[in-house]
Amino acid sequence: MLAFWPVVTMILFILLPAPRALVWSVLGAYLVLPVGTSFEIPMVPSLDKTVISNLSVLLCCFLFVREKWLDALKDPAVVALAATFILSPFFTSFFNPEPLIYADRFIPGMTMYDALAQAAVNGITLIPFFAAYGLINNDERRWQVIVILVTAALVYSMLMLIEVRLSPQLHRMVYGFFPHSFGQQMRAGGFRPVVFLGHGLLVAIFCAMAATAGIARWRESKGRQRTRSGLIAIYLGVLLLLCKSIGAMILAAVFVPVVAFLRARRIAMISAAVCIMMLLYPAIRSAGLVPTTTISEVTGSFSADRQGSLAVRLINEDQLLQRGAEKPIFGWGSWGRNRIFSPEDGKDLSITDGAWIITLGTWGWVGYLAMFGLLCGGCARLIWNRRRLSQTSFASAALCILLTVNMLDSVPNSSIRAITWVLAGAISSMITQPKRPISDRLIEFSADK
Repeated sequence: MLAFWPVVTMILFILLPAPRALVWSVLGAYLVLPVGTSFEIPMVPSLDKTVISNLSVLLCCFLFVREKWLDALKDPAVVALAATFILSPFFTSFFNPEPLIYADRFIPGMTMYDALAQAAVNGITLIPFFAAYGLINNDERRWQVIVILVTAALVYSMLMLIEVRLSPQLHRMVYGFFPHSFGQQMRAGGFRPVVFLGHGLLVAIFCAMAATAGIARWRESKGRQRTRSGLIAIYLGVLLLLCKSIGAMILAAVFVPVVAFLRARRIAMISAAVCIMMLLYPAIRSAGLVPTTTISEVTGSFSADRQGSLAVRLINEDQLLQRGAEKPIFGWGSWGRNRIFSPEDGKDLSITDGAWIITLGTWGWVGYLAMFGLLCGGCARLIWNRRRLSQTSFASAALCILLTVNMLDSVPNSSIRAITWVLAGAISSMITQPKRPISDRLIEFSADK
């Protein structure tokens, strides 16, 4: 299936307008291609489903897209962050040449080859961001992203319901193996679906984003379509409950009402505030300003087991933050050098789940700010661009919330995927898109009133 995905991507770009083809190709690869499978070619990054999908998008953009899609290169902030994201591994390697030895465990030092390989991976990672920045560059196209997300979730729900009833078996039946611990997918006397995403938590956050998008569609619908959109949103909400993930349910419970009842400008402001917090999260966490005790107590009210799991995770984050503080600028590098090992027997003592702590420990503050600056910068920059903030449409604001939900989930989980970069690129283009005519803004203002 991996080998045929470039052909599927080409067909999508031939049959559909480029913005829709981009979203469908990235989202489709994420939802249907196998986890933990890749082609290994010497001197080339592992060709897994994300790399193959991203390279296919790049090829199709050059072959089939007639409009200018590299507008991100005109944005100095984006160019600076992207260059830092791609080049920072070279500095990390330069400052981490020494091997690490724990009992009989040997961890090699970083080399320039490691830096080159990681720089290539980082460059490939940014392809959906740059493509979305150039192609999903107006309100109509951003609204199409929301529609596609809801449509994909409705189709995917059929597979999810099968696994809720029969247990997660589709990945094994289709691809011949199960990609994760089966025991982690057992919850509340049943199962949570995994399908082809590798873990039930990823399915849950996908459902939370889809339910939020469904509420956005309901709010913008009229007449009979509004009733139909409302039923779809309720269905997606029930689907989220079946995923049995407390974190995803809490995020949906917080942000679905935000999308349902607040004006576009206030929605965008909330997203901007959360994204700024994400940029500073390691510092906030290190300073003890995150109410971990309250979060643990709230989690305990749902499940004592989840509270225990969260406590272990928080303890590990504290230890990893101390480890990262030893090399705060460029981090420890790859090969698991950011992790904590027992000096007696070399046993790995770390649990690294959150994308933020993995990025910070591996690539330091420079790598963290470059990566999360690209992901969160589009929303965060709205705070300093009052004109754009006041002109934010509901479609753009709803897209900001979808990104916000995904980014908040990346605190406890490693859930940043190619579709996350698509959302970030589409939102970042808001800063440089042409100013809307005043008549359009007056119409929208009247509708809000």
